Amino acid sequence: MRTAIVSTFPPRACGIGTFSADLRATLTGTGMVTVADLVAVVHEPSSPQRRGLLATIVQAVRGDYVRTARMLGRLDVDVVLLQHEFGIFGGRDGEYVLSFAQELAQPLVVTLHTVLSEPTPHQADVLRELCAEAELVIVMTDTALRLLVESGACSEEKVRVVPHGAPVRIAERAAGGLRARRSGSSGVPDPFRLSTFGLISPGKGLETVLEALPRMIERHPEIVYTIAGRTHPDVSRREGERYRLMLERRVLELELGDHVEFDDRFLSINELSDLLAATDVFLTPYGSREQIASGALTFAIAAGCAVVSTPYWYAQDMLASGAGLLVPFYDPEALANAVCSFIERPDTLMAARTEAQRIGSTLAWPAVAKATARVLQEADELAPRRRPAGVADLHLTSLRTDHLLTLADDVGIVQHAHGIIPNRSSGYCVDDVARLAVVSLALATRGDEQVWTSNLYRSLAFLQAAAEDGGMHNFMGYDRRWLDEPHVGDHVGRSIWALGDILATAWIPAVVRPARDLLDRLVGTLSDDVFPRTAAYAVLGLSRLDADRREPAAHRQLERFVEQLAEAYERTRTDEWCWFEDELSYDNARLSQALLTGGYALGRPELAELGLESLRWLGDECGLDENALRLPGHRGRRRGEPAPGAGDEQPLDAAALVEAELSAFAVTHKAEHGIRAIRAFEWFLGRNRLQKPLYDFATGGCSDGLGHEELNDNEGAESTLAFHHAALLLDAAGVRAADREPALEPAAA
Repeated sequence: MRTAIVSTFPPRACGIGTFSADLRATLTGTGMVTVADLVAVVHEPSSPQRRGLLATIVQAVRGDYVRTARMLGRLDVDVVLLQHEFGIFGGRDGEYVLSFAQELAQPLVVTLHTVLSEPTPHQADVLRELCAEAELVIVMTDTALRLLVESGACSEEKVRVVPHGAPVRIAERAAGGLRARRSGSSGVPDPFRLSTFGLISPGKGLETVLEALPRMIERHPEIVYTIAGRTHPDVSRREGERYRLMLERRVLELELGDHVEFDDRFLSINELSDLLAATDVFLTPYGSREQIASGALTFAIAAGCAVVSTPYWYAQDMLASGAGLLVPFYDPEALANAVCSFIERPDTLMAARTEAQRIGSTLAWPAVAKATARVLQEADELAPRRRPAGVADLHLTSLRTDHLLTLADDVGIVQHAHGIIPNRSSGYCVDDVARLAVVSLALATRGDEQVWTSNLYRSLAFLQAAAEDGGMHNFMGYDRRWLDEPHVGDHVGRSIWALGDILATAWIPAVVRPARDLLDRLVGTLSDDVFPRTAAYAVLGLSRLDADRREPAAHRQLERFVEQLAEAYERTRTDEWCWFEDELSYDNARLSQALLTGGYALGRPELAELGLESLRWLGDECGLDENALRLPGHRGRRRGEPAPGAGDEQPLDAAALVEAELSAFAVTHKAEHGIRAIRAFEWFLGRNRLQKPLYDFATGGCSDGLGHEELNDNEGAESTLAFHHAALLLDAAGVRAADREPALEPAAA
């Protein structure tokens, strides 16, 4: 039986990654699993990766989950084992993992490393849907099984209990005998060793131990406490070493320098074995009851350590038979008394260590791997083979960002260019900078994070500077002087759209507060009746916010603007002209997209249906299902005039069609919308009436327009950002397009 394990893996510092690496190393020794392939979840494509990976999933790129599932479907993998914890997958509460589970052809087994007693409604929904997709679900304790079943996330018949494993090396060290307290040759006792290991983060409660140590040391000066482990990478990305520095500062304040040791490393198994062999009492002072598994506690018990712990779920289960003592959360005095009771009563300490060794003898990886293999085999026998349904998996062009970086500077992004040379005299505009913010955020997850987060910060600074009472400036000269007075227009709607996208997807906490403050400020500038595109852009941003996180003013504007779009559509719609206005002008599909996504966000399916209807009409008018896409020209097309209309076709309209069809795909789950999104995107690559790509394969730029005979030679910000945003969203949706100019049949002029 060939198995693929989907999880984080070393060298990514992660307890679940270590768990999966150990499980994989022992599964093939069970005789039931012939090959255990690895699929690693990584922070970004440039993350260090171990050799021999079957595939990688970039955590924040939803399309990677879909593509990886489809790739596995083409291999002779029998069953897939997924290690689940909300924080290791992308999207809100790790919801991107559902795209993987729904697309997977093989039977799925899910190991749950977190089962919450009081999940949020969205966490409960994610877990329920994931368990529904799984053939079987593994938890590590009976308490986890009870919580899972009581929450309604999974039926008991589907759940199997398999304990957390521990390396044989650790158990072997414990089997060498229980270390008795001894004295050195000088008659001075050896240190009484307390230890904690694992990735360090504020929730670990280590400050409680530091507060307790003076009480312990007053009674037993020989105590030494070792804190081993790196700062958790996700914490380090957000906060740097703030928590560790706080701990080190507290050690100095309490004059504990001779009694506390920091080992700032992610320890190997041999190093952990040595640390635990030298440990008298292991501490897990975690601050949350919700922890349902702990590799650190498992390892300590396997090593025969007595334990003092707070009463989180896993500790309650593992210490119930006497391997340690439980103390209240954040209670230094109780913790000090528990440790001192072990020192002062050696018989109690020996009894706890003996019980820990007994429990630990059942936790060695070979036994745990064999139990896991039996679950995998059962799932393989139970499951019918599924065929993934969805959009054909085409290959997306490798995006070049050279031209974007050429146009962007320390102010924003220059509006226009002579070919690929920025035209500085054109200055800057809010519309383009708002687009740059969203594209920079997406690119930061898949390439040079530092460069693109810097562009994101500069973009937000530009938008903040543009906002004043009465609206926003839009145009700035290259000399950094505003060229217009603050007003409300499409640029305000676009800024709200960008800020909504940022708040929905940003993993950088530093941008959340300023983005939220600016969005609330801009919403306050909007009247109840604005231009249709201003309303549409605002809806696209506000509908990205979860209903429970949407401020009352923002929710009122969302409702009003969605109703305004619906009223406009009902007022002008006829059998021949299913549109919001008497003219097709620019960025047209955004009106349909806004009505669709806004209606969906508000729970108004009848309004979302109007958005779908108008989008279908627009796509048909543009020949979306024909050989070549024909977009309305920049001079517009009035009611009664033949398609497509006068003037050059614009990238803005092609990108709008792509993104509107992707929104329809997300709402309806109908593959036809994904296919239509691909066809709209191929306009950039040559599926147009001139059969010429507007995308510059050499630089990553995009022509500003498709004329009657030639392309516009301006590769400006609007067109280039439109291309990149559409391509990134296609990729994130798991929809991919050709990596070269497509072979087309001759198209009618």
